[in-house]
Amino acid sequence: MPGSGTTKKTAYTIVTTCLLAVCLAYIGGTWLMSSSTPVLTDVVLKLPLGEHGFIYGIKDDRGGATVPFSYRYYVYRELRSDEQIASELKTAGPFLVTRDPAIKVDIQGSVINVSTNQEVYEYHSSTLFRHTDNTQYTPVTINLCNHSSGLP
Repeated sequence: MPGSGTTKKTAYTIVTTCLLAVCLAYIGGTWLMSSSTPVLTDVVLKLPLGEHGFIYGIKDDRGGATVPFSYRYYVYRELRSDEQIASELKTAGPFLVTRDPAIKVDIQGSVINVSTNQEVYEYHSSTLFRHTDNTQYTPVTINLCNHSSGLP
């Protein structure tokens, strides 16, 4: 039968292409749907900020054996225990994510000056925190000085 080899090659190519597309769709979907919730474990910083707020620093243990730990820093209302801090801040937005477990902080009213010597992965120059009574918010400005690049 002339052409039967061509038909087998075409069928093989179509099946292989479809299987590859299904595998890539599965891998991509799994990656997109994977939880990016931080694994907050150790509280490394607790500093009062005015009357109703605190600056919290928490170790994010998602790194595992191959990726270094990161530390997430938040401005948030007062929380009583380390367990409550880790639980409530899982869904909050940090103002700083860095490899530095010991940032230097200088608080000047509602302005926070932060200095780090490690890599910075994420930084936001302003944030709000809700007071304990849930009715008022305080705006906070964050200034960052990063010395990890070797610049003064």
